[in-house]
Amino acid sequence: MRSIKSAERTLALFEVFSQREEGLTVGQVARELDIPQPSASMLLRNLHHIGYLDYDRARRLFAPTIRVMLLGSWISRRFSEAGSIAERLKTLQEQCGETVYVGVQNGAAMQYIVSLHASEPDRLQVNSGNFRSLTCSAPGRALLSLKPDPEVTAWVRRCNAEAPEDRFRVRERDYLTLIERVRRQGYGDSDGDVTPGLGAFAVTIDSPLGDMPLAVGCGGPMGRIRRKRDRILEGLTTLKAFYVSA
Repeated sequence: MRSIKSAERTLALFEVFSQREEGLTVGQVARELDIPQPSASMLLRNLHHIGYLDYDRARRLFAPTIRVMLLGSWISRRFSEAGSIAERLKTLQEQCGETVYVGVQNGAAMQYIVSLHASEPDRLQVNSGNFRSLTCSAPGRALLSLKPDPEVTAWVRRCNAEAPEDRFRVRERDYLTLIERVRRQGYGDSDGDVTPGLGAFAVTIDSPLGDMPLAVGCGGPMGRIRRKRDRILEGLTTLKAFYVSA
């Protein structure tokens, strides 16, 4: 698919601001986005000119204005009506002591949109905007379990065709058996399938923003995740039940 660099860079820039939670210089933005400094300067000055970035001349820092927050205010209202997902993620993270996240299907991939990290140095590290294998990740498997088998098969073929490594390619028949297990147990799981040594559990929840379901997951080193299995699944099940009844 042909990309529109200016649009991609703009969205990537706001992802960086979301992660850093501070003003950034032109040089910092250039490094974060891996683009030439003149391109970063032009992007920042254009967004400042149309009112989406403030500029602190004394410190040479750019930062988002309230206009950026207002762009998504309607989304925040929808989630508030159904119950704050940020607050419930925080509760889940405190209960499990591991990294928790929300993901969506984006084409033949699973994409993280929110994450809260554990404090341990050997934690699962994922950031908003990161992509993972749809067929091999716990949240991807949970999302695919909502689809009928013919559609699952179609996605398996596409994911296999686009897989960056052989280990992310799966056998159709075996995968349908796996998905049936996910449906029965009510959650997706992974055990080093995406990143060696790391595992996760994930469930789906209804989104207040239309028909696209969300996956909420918890992951970390496999040893800790296995020991905490019951606690993690209890937390995920409680969160899922809230959104079903909301």
